[in-house]
Parts: sequence; C-alpha cells; structure tokens
Amino acid sequence: MLRILFAALALITSCRPNRDLSQYTQEDANSNLVATLPIANPKLQGQLKSGFHQIEEGGWRWAASHTVVELKAPFASQKLGATLTLKGSFPEVLYSKTGSIQLSAKLNTTVLPALSVKQAGEFVYQAEVPAKAFTAEHTIIEFTTDKFLPPNTFPNDGRELALIVTSISLETKK
Repeated sequence: MLRILFAALALITSCRPNRDLSQYTQEDANSNLVATLPIANPKLQGQLKSGFHQIEEGGWRWAASHTVVELKAPFASQKLGATLTLKGSFPEVLYSKTGSIQLSAKLNTTVLPALSVKQAGEFVYQAEVPAKAFTAEHTIIEFTTDKFLPPNTFPNDGRELALIVTSISLETKK
C-alpha cells in the first residue's frame, strides 16, 4: 500500500509543468522591503519616508497631509498589476474641524484615483495599479489629503494631522 502511495505521489509531482516565472519579476534577496506594511511595526519604520508620526497605542500612526512610503513590488506585479490598499481612520476630532477630505495617491509617476472620505470613522482606500507603473523592484507611494489640521491646533501638539493610518499594502492582481 505504501509503495502505491509513493508511486502515485511521484507521478503527480512529475506531471507538473516546469514554469519559468522569471518573466514576471526579479526578486532581490538582499532587499529588506516588504509589500505589506503594518504601520506600527518598528522594524519596518525605514519604509516610512516622510509624513508619519510616532506609533500610538501600539497599532497606528498619525499621518500628515503629505506622506511618502516605499514598498516592495509584489511578485508578478510587473506583469499583472496590483491593488494598493491603505487602511485607516478619519477621527471625529478632525472631521468636526475639516469636514470631508479627499485622499489622493501616486505610485512612482502613476497618478491613482482619489477617495473622498465624507464621514468620520474607519475607511479603506483601494486603487488598481496598472502593471506599467511597476518599473522597479520597489515603489515610492505618495499620499496627499486636501485638508488637515495645522501644527498646534491642539495645545502642546506641534504636529500636522490629516489621518490615522494602520496599514499600507500592495497585492498582485488575481
């Protein structure tokens, strides 16, 4: 019985086509970049290039009106494209002072559709990124809001505040 099982397993694995995946992307084994970035992970803080404040309550960061993050291009995105996702929150304290906001994004030189956040609460920004936008192993993503609270809006808080961000990711389209 065991011989039959091994023979069947050998037959199944030998029938797999030998696929050359190098046409999709070249992996950089020395890269420390990730495509899915939990904002509160201090080990990945180097991917937050500008506009993000310190970790708060162990799971999120305030973001300024203009932020820049660097992510690794996900596997096969240069062939298939990807979906960019930013998860965050638009707190009532901001909404009461700014009203709705517009969140825009740009990946490398590709401008992506904007999201209008019309009420306080959690939100998800998602945009389809075309394959031609991935010209390098990693990507620079800029997020911009049209409204924000300037520094010192709150006593003893010299930060510009636009959104709360919990994660940013790029996933290959399926």
